Amino acid sequence: MLDNDGHIIHIDFGFLLTNAPGKGIKFEKAPFKFTTEYLEVLGGIQSKVFKQFKKYMALGFTSLQKNADKIIVLVEMMAMGQADLPCFAGGMENVIKGLKQRIFPTGRVMNKQRAREFIDDLVYQSQDNWRTVMYDRIQY
Repeated sequence: MLDNDGHIIHIDFGFLLTNAPGKGIKFEKAPFKFTTEYLEVLGGIQSKVFKQFKKYMALGFTSLQKNADKIIVLVEMMAMGQADLPCFAGGMENVIKGLKQRIFPTGRVMNKQRAREFIDDLVYQSQDNWRTVMYDRIQY
């Protein structure tokens, strides 16, 4: 994917849909990778930039929920044309079910306040997660 300035952004659809890093070991359990270095770049827990980061994450999540039908249709179309991709190995039905569970973890659309709380919890769980730290050390 390219951003508005022409920078290349890597999106790991396999990880988003089904495939965790580690070739089936499933050692990574953090909701997303958020290392100490990332936090330092944001200026630390008390920084304005970190608070903006969480705010934008929550806005992105609410937008994701709002547009879930479109996203799911795109994934279904991708599966129809690329069913041989490893992320679809478990079957498209399972992939779609898992995607819906990640988009709607409570089973329904969250209001803005609940989305903020949910994202804050994801950030907390992910921040310098010991499994992520250990997995990175093993890879290194």
